[in-house]
Amino acid sequence: MSDILPAGKVIYKETHNGMSIQGISYSEGDLNQSAQIVADICFDTHGQEDFNNYMLSLSDTGFRPINAILPKVRDWQVGEGFAEAYLTAHYSCYFPWSNNRDLKNPNSSLTGADMVGFHQGQFAFGEVKTVTKQKKSPPDVTSKKDDGLNTQLKKLCHDHDIRWVLVQYLYHRVKGITEYQEACIAYLKDNKKFYIFGVLVRDIKPKINDWDYLKKHLEVHSQNRVSLIALYLPKNDGIHKLHTCVLSKGAKS
Repeated sequence: MSDILPAGKVIYKETHNGMSIQGISYSEGDLNQSAQIVADICFDTHGQEDFNNYMLSLSDTGFRPINAILPKVRDWQVGEGFAEAYLTAHYSCYFPWSNNRDLKNPNSSLTGADMVGFHQGQFAFGEVKTVTKQKKSPPDVTSKKDDGLNTQLKKLCHDHDIRWVLVQYLYHRVKGITEYQEACIAYLKDNKKFYIFGVLVRDIKPKINDWDYLKKHLEVHSQNRVSLIALYLPKNDGIHKLHTCVLSKGAKS
């Protein structure tokens, strides 16, 4: 099975006021193919394997199975995992640090940008909204005053202090990698050299008016550096179905 998320089918694509906007549709077959990839992100499978291997290397009693404490995964976390897998596979983004590694309680959640990493040699910041119950377009999560997608992306685009905290956050975790140094140099030369991704994950029929609110209200920091992407899973509980598949894959990890 491929370890790259399926590309899906492009339903709509346009540019608007410097923003790239597109909607991608996925089939149930795509979900089955995606489950292990998304599970590996949600459960930080590779990080867990590294930890287990390290613990085993310290043991002088031979092999002992180690029971990992898996975090509780919710629908919105599956949506974030799906979005991260999509951006990694089809935008060549690189998000080197799993949010799970910052959890001090496996059942807690974190604040701050959902995704922090790199794209085309520069920093990439992303926010994801998973919509499971509401069917209207645009969904309320795009326009909520305090934590809606428009507010979050606006802050990332225009608030240098918020971005600087994220840059420092990543420094303490991956400062030794080449991508970080390259992105820092680019950002220090021009603090508008970064990319923003806003992702909606829904299980309804694709509708381009999901983006109507942001098209009216979001002002980009620079042309061609903000991408709005809607990932449409199958109608009739596509998100829940993916969630169930992800949990089954996580249980086998």
